[in-house]
Amino acid sequence: MRFAGQQVVITGAAGVYGRGLAEAFAREGAQLLLTDGDAGALAALANVLPPGRVELHPADLTDDGALDGLIAAVTSKGAPQVLINNAGIYPFIPLMDVTGAEWDKILGVNTRAPFRLMQGIGHAMAAAGRGSIVNVTSAAADVHRGNGVPYGASKCALEYLTRAFALELGPSGVRVNSARPGFAEGSAGNPMPGGYAEAIRARSLMGALGTPADFAAGVMFLCSDDARFMPYRTLRDDGILEFDHRTIIRDARRTARQQLEDTPIALKFCKHEFTLTDLRWVYEAFVLDKVDPANFRRKVEQANDFVRASD
Repeated sequence: MRFAGQQVVITGAAGVYGRGLAEAFAREGAQLLLTDGDAGALAALANVLPPGRVELHPADLTDDGALDGLIAAVTSKGAPQVLINNAGIYPFIPLMDVTGAEWDKILGVNTRAPFRLMQGIGHAMAAAGRGSIVNVTSAAADVHRGNGVPYGASKCALEYLTRAFALELGPSGVRVNSARPGFAEGSAGNPMPGGYAEAIRARSLMGALGTPADFAAGVMFLCSDDARFMPYRTLRDDGILEFDHRTIIRDARRTARQQLEDTPIALKFCKHEFTLTDLRWVYEAFVLDKVDPANFRRKVEQANDFVRASD
C-alpha cells in the first residue's frame, strides 16, 4: 500500500471529491484526518471508512479560531505526510449581484483557508524535511463565466499561491502541486444552471464526465513517491484537451465564417466578444468533430446553449 501509516489531511472531506479522496487514500493504508463544515456528513463518511484510521475534525474554514485549532490538531502528532486543500464552494451568482459577504465567504474557503493551512502545516512539514501538498483548483482560473467570477478569482489566486509555496517550501523537501478536477454531478454543492453538465460533457475529449475516483487517482500520484521529483505542477484531470489559443482562434474563426451563419455564436465574433472558452468550444465541436451535415444544426444549437450558459 502506497500510503501505509502515513498521515493524510483532507479538507472538504464530506463533499463529492473529498469523499472520493478519503476512500481512495484509506484503501492505500493512510491514517486520515478529515475536516468539513458539515459535521453530520463527515460522521456518515467515517462509517464507511476503516475503523481506527480516521480522525474527524469538523471546522468552519472561514473562522480563524477554527483554522488555528485544525492546524494544532494536525501538527500535535508531528508533521503529516500529505495535505490536500480540497474544500471549495461555488455558488452561481451573477457578477453584479455578488455581495461583499458572499465574496468574502468564497475567497475565505477557497483561497484564504488553504493559505493559512499551507503556512501552519507547511512549517511542520519543512521542519520534518518532507511532505506533499495538493491544492484542488479549477479550469475556472482560466476562463470567464459571468455567474462564477468569485470562484474563478479564488482558484486563480490559489494557483498563484501554489507556485509561491512550491518555491518557498521546495528547498525543505516539501512538494506543492495543484490539481484540476473535471465536473462531477453534485460537486458544486448547489443546483447547476440548465444545460451546464451537458455542455461540459460535450467538451470532454472522452465524451463523458469524470468521476471522483478518476480525480483521486491523479491526486494520489502527485502525493506518492512516484512523483517525488515533481516539486510543482498543475495536473489537469478534466478530460478536456488543452490547445494553443492561436490555433483555436484561427480555426474557429474560419469555421464560424463558413458555417455558423447568423447564430448568437457567430454574432459574438462580429462584435469581438468571443472568450477563450467559446473558442475552445467551437474548435472542439466543429473542427475536431468533423461535423457531418445531418448533425450540423444540433451542434450549432449546443454551441449556442454553451455560450448563453457562459454569459
